Amino acid sequence: MGYIQADFVYTDTSGPYWGHQVVIDKTDGWGKIGGTTVSGSGSCTGNCTATAADVDFPSQTVTETGLTYGDIMPRTTVTAPGSLGAARTAITYRFANPAWTSQPSPVTTRPTFDVRCDNATPGTDKVGCVVKDYEPVHVISLSGPNPDYARHIRDAQTSGLQGAYPDGRPLERLTDATKREQNGNRACPQASSGGYPRPSGYSCDEYPFRSTWQGAATGWHPSPNPGRTFNWCQISALPTGVTGGPGGWSACMIPAGQNSSGGALLNSFYISNRVIEKDQFYVWIVA
Repeated sequence: MGYIQADFVYTDTSGPYWGHQVVIDKTDGWGKIGGTTVSGSGSCTGNCTATAADVDFPSQTVTETGLTYGDIMPRTTVTAPGSLGAARTAITYRFANPAWTSQPSPVTTRPTFDVRCDNATPGTDKVGCVVKDYEPVHVISLSGPNPDYARHIRDAQTSGLQGAYPDGRPLERLTDATKREQNGNRACPQASSGGYPRPSGYSCDEYPFRSTWQGAATGWHPSPNPGRTFNWCQISALPTGVTGGPGGWSACMIPAGQNSSGGALLNSFYISNRVIEKDQFYVWIVA
């Protein structure tokens, strides 16, 4: 009997559990196949628990036209504020048929990656789980509610700064409040401190974000001109036309409402993807 086995791992970013499903799809075969059944069990290792009630893989008849399913839904043991942990599941299934003189050995399938659950994501007190190997992508539209915000990021990435999806170097989240403030002050110093004047209704936007380790104070910045801007950004103190590698930072005056909205959407992205300290992510500017 030939069959396809598919594994599906899915998480809840605002709940303390995740799922692992196995699907069996019979494709061909010969001999005494009629009446074949499949059933299974499941387990998890690491920071998790899985009881018999968390496993659903009853005996099912294998047919030419239907699919058979098995599921396990473990729960993380991570609960304390600031904590995180990793776990991995396994599902074991066995085919059986009373017409066979010997029954085949069981098959165990394990994902090649861990699920990470945490109670360490700033901005939420809920435990949630993600696939850590997946680097999330923050999507921002040039035709959305914050076009100047998107345009600045696009121009900054085009000039060589990192974070561009899919081919750039990823950004890394920074959660320390003092370092974030230092990044903002370096990229967008206030006029009262010798920095850039703010046109009426505008505020200073920086890229890479102050909430990343690639920010203006915490990142790697080549000399002599780590800072850059663009000819539409209303900042005369920084050079335009700067291109090169991923080092450096950019500043631009954009409408204050767009800047605030863009920051709020970034924070929502962090929470919904459980992006914690040093986690990598990308920014994708779309039309």
